[in-house]
Amino acid sequence: MQIFTIALAVFAVCLIFSMMGAGGSQILIPLLFWLGLDFKTGAIPLGLLASALTCISAGALYYKRGLVNIATAWPFALAVLAGSPLGALLARPTSSTVLMVVFATVNILVGLLVLRGRGVAPGELSRRHELYVAMSLGFGIGFTIGFVARDGGPFTMAILVIMGMDTKKAAGTAPLIVAAGCLVAFLVHAWGMDLGWQLLLAGALASLVGSQLGARFMSSRLESRAVRLLFTGMMIITGVVILVQAF
Repeated sequence: MQIFTIALAVFAVCLIFSMMGAGGSQILIPLLFWLGLDFKTGAIPLGLLASALTCISAGALYYKRGLVNIATAWPFALAVLAGSPLGALLARPTSSTVLMVVFATVNILVGLLVLRGRGVAPGELSRRHELYVAMSLGFGIGFTIGFVARDGGPFTMAILVIMGMDTKKAAGTAPLIVAAGCLVAFLVHAWGMDLGWQLLLAGALASLVGSQLGARFMSSRLESRAVRLLFTGMMIITGVVILVQAF
C-alpha cells in the first residue's frame, strides 16, 4: 500500500511541476517525508531521482515542440552540473531540520521572484553578458540542487524570466538545464539511501508518466500567464507548509 501511495504522489507532483519547468522535488520531498520516508535517506534520494527523470522527459518533449532556447541552456547546464556535487557533499552532515528550513525559505523567495514577473527587456543583455549570468548563477543553482535537494528548475525559470525570456519558453528551457545536475545530486545522496528497488522502480515509472502528460498539456494548452500563476501559488504554499512542519 505504501508503494502505491508514494507512486501516486510522485505521479501527481511530476504531472503538475513538469508544466512549470521543474521536477517537483520542492513539494515531492516533504510529501514523501510526510508519507513515512526518512527525510535524508529516503525522501531526498527518491525525490531527486523522480525530479531528474521528470526534467529529462519533459525537457525532451519541450525541445521537440520548440520551447527550448539552446543557446541559453548549454552554459547554464554546464555550470549547474559543476555545482551540484559540491552542494550534495556539503549537505550530507547537515541536520534534517536545517535542510527543511533552508528548503522552505528558498521556495518562498523563488515564488515571490517569479510573481514579480519583471525582467530586462528582451535583447537588452548582450551574448557575453548572458554567458556571464548563465555560468555564475548556474553554479549557484547547481549547488542549491545538491545542498537542499531541490531540482533547481523553479529558480532557473525565474532567472530566465528576469533575463527577458517568455514565461512559457522559460518553463520549457529550465528542465534541460537542471536535468543532469539532479541526476548527479541523486547519485551523491544515494550513498546513504534506505529504499527498496520496488519503491525506486515505482517512483521512476510514475515520474515518467506524469511528466509526459504534464508537458504535453502545458505545451499545447497553457498560456504564459497561467504557467506563472500556477508556479507562484504552488511555491509559496509549499514553503509555508514546510516551515510549519520543520518547527
